[in-house]
Amino acid sequence: MKKFLVVFTLLFFGFSVFACEERTSIETTTSLTTVSETDISTSTETISSTETIDFSSIEVKAYSSNNLLELSDISDSISSWDSENSAPASISVDDLISYQTYYGAGAALTYSSAYVISESPDRNEIIHYLFSEEGLHLQLIRLTIGASDFVASEMGHYTYDDTPSNVEDLTLDYFSIENDRIIIDLLQEALAINPDIVFIAAPWSAPAWMKNNKSLYGGTLRTDYFNAYANYLVKYIITMQEEGIDIHYLSIQNEPYYAAVDYPGMTWTIDTTKIFIRDFLGPKLVENELQTKLMIWDHNPEDNSGNLIDFPVRVLLNDATASFIDAIGVHCYTGDEQDMKDYLTYLSTNNPEVEVFMTECTATTTYQNRENNIEWSIRRMYTSAYNLGAVGTTYWNLALDPEGLTHLGGCDTCTGLISVPLNQESGYTLEADGYVSAHFSKDILSGAKRILTSSNNSSLLVSGFVDENKKITLVVFNDGPQKTTSIVWQNNTFLIVLPSNSLTTITWTKPS
Repeated sequence: MKKFLVVFTLLFFGFSVFACEERTSIETTTSLTTVSETDISTSTETISSTETIDFSSIEVKAYSSNNLLELSDISDSISSWDSENSAPASISVDDLISYQTYYGAGAALTYSSAYVISESPDRNEIIHYLFSEEGLHLQLIRLTIGASDFVASEMGHYTYDDTPSNVEDLTLDYFSIENDRIIIDLLQEALAINPDIVFIAAPWSAPAWMKNNKSLYGGTLRTDYFNAYANYLVKYIITMQEEGIDIHYLSIQNEPYYAAVDYPGMTWTIDTTKIFIRDFLGPKLVENELQTKLMIWDHNPEDNSGNLIDFPVRVLLNDATASFIDAIGVHCYTGDEQDMKDYLTYLSTNNPEVEVFMTECTATTTYQNRENNIEWSIRRMYTSAYNLGAVGTTYWNLALDPEGLTHLGGCDTCTGLISVPLNQESGYTLEADGYVSAHFSKDILSGAKRILTSSNNSSLLVSGFVDENKKITLVVFNDGPQKTTSIVWQNNTFLIVLPSNSLTTITWTKPS
């Protein structure tokens, strides 16, 4: 039994489906009590509704991906609305019961990602493809504060306040974000396409002069530089604002329990994290009237012994520290599907008021099967996570070269959402992680609410969302052979043929 495993009882629920005349308008009167898909106490809204719906005016669309389908339109497999439609496999949808706010899907725009995009002769087309409604429409972007392992070798590793011979710079006179100019230029163009992008930023290392080992690699932040480092992070947020880029979430540290020897990093303890947030960074954000929210952990669910890691929950036990914390970040690199479910359940049970983001995961050049990658991601980073309260997902690199060679230290086999060839070659390719991201970014707006969905078939995993325009989006993973499936909503039904081993997005808009 893993430590901190929360034992819980699933609450089962059902929907009553009433007969009505074929493809006619019906009147629905619904007043529903609070229902939860699990025992996790996520924020739930229930809306009473009395309205007449003309189903003949509602168009349903769908597209699907598996090893053969590439975001392929399957709308022609959808039947008309009919209350008498039925199939053995069924998904019920209730948009009158909603849960957490959804912020989007995306990836990290690392220096390497910006580099391969900017070096391409198709640079402008790629940016449009990544951020426009006609393309992937990515809405959640993670940024590195200074260098990670994914920089071009000619740039090298850096922070924003590197000093000659590591001399102390308490006034931050050497501070500059110009090494990130290639990233900033790209972000400004992305925001011109989609001004609603949500940004998460995470540091890999403090400037070397602030650390106990005077190096970007390994080590820890010296306690006598806590104030200087808080000023450094605040200055980053303000400087990015001046560039037109609002940092919505600031992570305290990428992977605080791990610091590599070949790329920037540093470690934190539970106690140093509490003190730094409570006494330094939190108050400085308030003092500077910054709206940026703080994120902690940003690391894996379990340690090498298979124990769920209690770092974020223990940090949040300190009320003064917790008053400044809004989010927890989770990576995918340890544990299996059940471990991730256990961890998300543990986090939500102990701190239901704190948002959870899935902040890092990556496919690699070793595993190219699209269907396997889809299933892996759906069961850890997307559908299962959202149904347990997560609010968004960022994969690791937004873009890389096809061999994943544009880096300095760290991962040799990572892939991006897209691959962009080097040496001025044209073109770009959507990778496995890109297909998954697209199903959660193209049609689900940042700010949408997750809604109540249920499936009567264990091979169908589903998450549903409704946005401010009343657009309902279902993302369904069919883990098995082709299935004709009933979608039941507002006492009416349509049938859809879900391809084998596929991820499918289904959309329709509720009439005003």
